[in-house]
Amino acid sequence: GVKEHEGVEPNRIEFYKSTHYSSEKGWSSLEAETNYNKMRDLRAQSISEENPMTIDEIVDNVLGTRSGYIKGLGYGPKPNTTTATKRRTAELEDALRRAKEDAATAQHGLQERLNVAETEVADQRIQIQ
Repeated sequence: GVKEHEGVEPNRIEFYKSTHYSSEKGWSSLEAETNYNKMRDLRAQSISEENPMTIDEIVDNVLGTRSGYIKGLGYGPKPNTTTATKRRTAELEDALRRAKEDAATAQHGLQERLNVAETEVADQRIQIQ
């Protein structure tokens, strides 16, 4: 039931089931059961493909869409996970850029120390001769 996933946002297919099926009464309608089975079948079929459909695409495909309305969720904006993904990608790219800069700075410092050491060795050779 819902308790086992507390704190975790259910995917829209499982959310559809949790709002249209109860263990006591079964499916709210034959259409609801048919829709759920279509979503499950599409998901299983899609997973094996090279570019699998997202859960949102599957639900929208089976239930259809209307502007501003999400069947099974009602009116309101669709949760946008791509915003969070873009933000995380930007953070990671920034961290990578900083790490590359740090590595370049460290390499430059090591190269300078190597040049100084080589100069000192060359000077000592001259003094020995």
